[in-house]
Amino acid sequence: MKRMLPLLAIGALLSGCATVSYENVAPLPGETLSLHRTVARYEGTVEVPCRFRTALCPERCDHGGAYARFAIVEYTGYEKPGEYGDGRQEAFLVRVAHKDGSPDAATPEALRLAIAALEPGQVVGLDWAHVYVSAGGVSAPERIVTRLAE
Repeated sequence: MKRMLPLLAIGALLSGCATVSYENVAPLPGETLSLHRTVARYEGTVEVPCRFRTALCPERCDHGGAYARFAIVEYTGYEKPGEYGDGRQEAFLVRVAHKDGSPDAATPEALRLAIAALEPGQVVGLDWAHVYVSAGGVSAPERIVTRLAE
């Protein structure tokens, strides 16, 4: 099943104003484990190294890279319908590039552009869903940003 593209509105890039927003309107691809609605402070991009946990590390793995870091200021909503969802977080990372500097295709381009328009210290609304996805015989958790807005 093909995923729908997310909706994007980046006022700062299109009209010269300071408003930045991103909304993922695609249906969530798996079982929802938890939903997080927060106010967060963008702290900039940090490099996260490979942690050498597989036989492919570090030359052939896809670990590490550049991550946008957000400190959670407060929760405005939180749901955990089952026992396996993430608890409330103090920080949230969004991978924006691989360790070689190429864009991370798993992070929608619209979200990468919205993050690039942010200034360190800027406070935004940040929502994400922790979902359990099963596809092609592989099951794994994913954390999908559903909203990023000033």
